[in-house]
Amino acid sequence: MTVADARPDGELAYLRAVLAASAVAAELLTAMDDAAERLAPDRSTGLATAIAARFAAPLAAATEVLAAAPAPAALAPFDRVFTAALAHARECAALFGGVPSAPPSERLPRILTALHHHARAQERLYPIRSLLPPFRDYWSPDVPPAPDAAPPSANPARRTALTRVSAGGHHGGFAVYVPEAYDERRPWPLVVALHGGSGNGRDFLWTWVRDAKRAGHLLVAPTAGGATWGAIDELGLLEILAWMRGRYHVAEDRILLTGLSDGGTFTLVYGLAHPDVFRALAPCCGVLHPANVANGNLERARGVPIYLVHGAEDFLFPVALARRTRETLAAAGARLVYREIPDLSHAYPRRENPAILAWFAALPAST
Repeated sequence: MTVADARPDGELAYLRAVLAASAVAAELLTAMDDAAERLAPDRSTGLATAIAARFAAPLAAATEVLAAAPAPAALAPFDRVFTAALAHARECAALFGGVPSAPPSERLPRILTALHHHARAQERLYPIRSLLPPFRDYWSPDVPPAPDAAPPSANPARRTALTRVSAGGHHGGFAVYVPEAYDERRPWPLVVALHGGSGNGRDFLWTWVRDAKRAGHLLVAPTAGGATWGAIDELGLLEILAWMRGRYHVAEDRILLTGLSDGGTFTLVYGLAHPDVFRALAPCCGVLHPANVANGNLERARGVPIYLVHGAEDFLFPVALARRTRETLAAAGARLVYREIPDLSHAYPRRENPAILAWFAALPAST
């Protein structure tokens, strides 16, 4: 008889229900990863229809089976986390799948809220991923510490993978991911990821966790103090970096600033203003803000490594703006890589993260 066979029937029924529900949830989150990158005005309805057809019934059935198999008392803490994650997954599928039948004015808010639930489902599932076979490799396998790694810190907060900090000073709060293999004896590269307009760092963090984990990079995703980024957030960003330095061994010459849409725009504004802080910049789907001319940023752009990403199908910031940005930055002497993705609209291309990090890693040490 196996250990599993020796479990009470009620516990076995609950565990089987959890396994089945987690398999459906993992498929949904993977499908939404793909849909989020392919979003565009002419594709959203088709993507939403496909999600609804594929997941509405399986998620409902999995939830019903789970409800019929109550968790044993000993598993109540796990059950609270898992059922909350499943609720976010169901809400994600329901909101996104309902886009085709929603009035045109409600479609974009439904998509954005669905992506919010997609991120919150990941946030709930990540701490319990090792208990759920379908999720063990969803964010990349855990990398074990090096054989000579330092023992765990006496301060548990420094060993927590996910941390959230409330608004304060000049920032709107921020979310942090620290790879499980973190060893404070060596410096770690840091990715600073800025969300798009009306977004938040807590959700945007999940566009980078998988790749930060695989590459062994610290990750911080700030939240703007207002609806989008502005002048005050420049001070907030420096405060956040000071907080990170005070708690983690940050590689001072390996800080990458990146962002989407407004976050991409202000990646250039903040990054060019502080070339001594940020080793490189990777703006995505943004524009060259006029402030870069007025504040002398273009004069500071010479020699700055910039990986500029834009979608050829961007409906909000047409690609002609990105090409003009490329020409302006190149004329200013920036060390520019320009990536124009043919099928990308105004969405974050997670598929580009590995290439960005490979480019970043290949940069020589700053002098």
